[in-house]
Amino acid sequence: MPLRPSPHHVSELVAWIAQSVRNAQAQGVVLGISGGIDSAVCAALAKQALGDNVLGLILPCHTLAEDLQDARTVCRHFQIPYEEVDLSEVFDHLARLLGSSNARFLGNLKARLRMAVLYHRAAELGYLVMGTSNRSEWEVGYFTKYGDAAADIQPIVHLLKKDVQRLARVLKVPKPILTKPPSAGLWPGQTDEEELGFSYRELDSFLGGRERSLTPPARRRIEELQAQTAHKRRPPLCFAQETSEPYPKQEPLALETSPADKSVEALTVISKAITSDQFLDDILRLIVMVTAEVLHSSVCSLWLLDEEERVLRLRATQAINPEYVKDRVLKVGEGVVGKVVVENKPHIALNVLEDPDFKEKELARRLGLVSMLSIPMRVRNRVIGVINCYTSELHRFTQLEMSVLTAVANQAAVAIENTELMIKSRIIEEELEKRKIIEKAKDLLISRRNMSGEEAYRWLQKKSMDTRKSMREVAEAVLLTLEG
Repeated sequence: MPLRPSPHHVSELVAWIAQSVRNAQAQGVVLGISGGIDSAVCAALAKQALGDNVLGLILPCHTLAEDLQDARTVCRHFQIPYEEVDLSEVFDHLARLLGSSNARFLGNLKARLRMAVLYHRAAELGYLVMGTSNRSEWEVGYFTKYGDAAADIQPIVHLLKKDVQRLARVLKVPKPILTKPPSAGLWPGQTDEEELGFSYRELDSFLGGRERSLTPPARRRIEELQAQTAHKRRPPLCFAQETSEPYPKQEPLALETSPADKSVEALTVISKAITSDQFLDDILRLIVMVTAEVLHSSVCSLWLLDEEERVLRLRATQAINPEYVKDRVLKVGEGVVGKVVVENKPHIALNVLEDPDFKEKELARRLGLVSMLSIPMRVRNRVIGVINCYTSELHRFTQLEMSVLTAVANQAAVAIENTELMIKSRIIEEELEKRKIIEKAKDLLISRRNMSGEEAYRWLQKKSMDTRKSMREVAEAVLLTLEG
């Protein structure tokens, strides 16, 4: 299903960037401005999220004059503070020391040198480093290891190249940037598509599940790159228990990433998120994004049950299409999602347009949704929500896919329950603290002003009403005055 970046998606990304910077207790972001479309989109989003707390670094290294001018155009167009640091002389010296003349190796050296500068400036300013990788590049490992893939935050890593281009138009990126061939500027005349061996259009078709439209050589090349770079996208290995051997014995790693490997990776990422201090909305959004990637879903959505109103509300989705995300509410028992809640069991629709329980057939037709897997989210056998995965082509969900989505649903339920318990605990803690302060103020009034307990409490109540302040605020003022 084609994604349609919109102003609504821009606002979501802007809010996510601002929240990510706050969570890291950073002051802003540093990002490299190349004059290309990806860094231009990231720069525009960062400016909206953080104002002037954005620093663009233009890092020429034997860079073409037109690319340098494009980078300046981006910064001026979006009014981003920027610095230029010419790395050509440093690069030449380092290349001589290393004694290499291989163009590809030297190109990667440029990327790593630029990343070192970005992190140095970020550390000086207390900023995060913003990466500019998109999903098309990420899926085939088209990033320099310990280069731009090592960034602190990656706002467009979930978007295919074509979606970045659409988002660029929404953000009003200057036309010369929109139309120039994608290039990392690693050597004169270098273009991404020539280096990859296929076009971004072919890559996006492959990642969108339309690999049959590709020529066999292009498909083989993409699959080859995915296999060769799988290790770059894997989380570190963890050992469940200690071993008496100095190093654990491991089977040789297969070149290709199996569905089971991807499932374990997904559950590892989600588990880490659940035990982190991220906000619930961020965790739920991460869950649907990772799940959609692992199950190759066009849309992955997460619905939560409002037990008082007996309705389900859409809380998270990786879909950008505004038709899908706006004002989505279903009654318990309504449609597939409502049925899953009532029956507390999964539902599979081979074709939602032919499923009598699926109610939103016109929406599915417009968005190109075909097959659907819907799983209940349970906490101690009580359903609290539903997670759905859709494909854009006819698909028979395997037992492994059902198991993965069930595990994801259960982990999402744990995240929600933990958040609710944390909120309740905080409320209880705040209530106890409030009572303690009020009692202490009342005791001071009794001892200092010879009031009875009832008189002191009524005095605090009256002051609260007269001043339109809470009882706690009045009590704190009494403590400040009488204890001082």
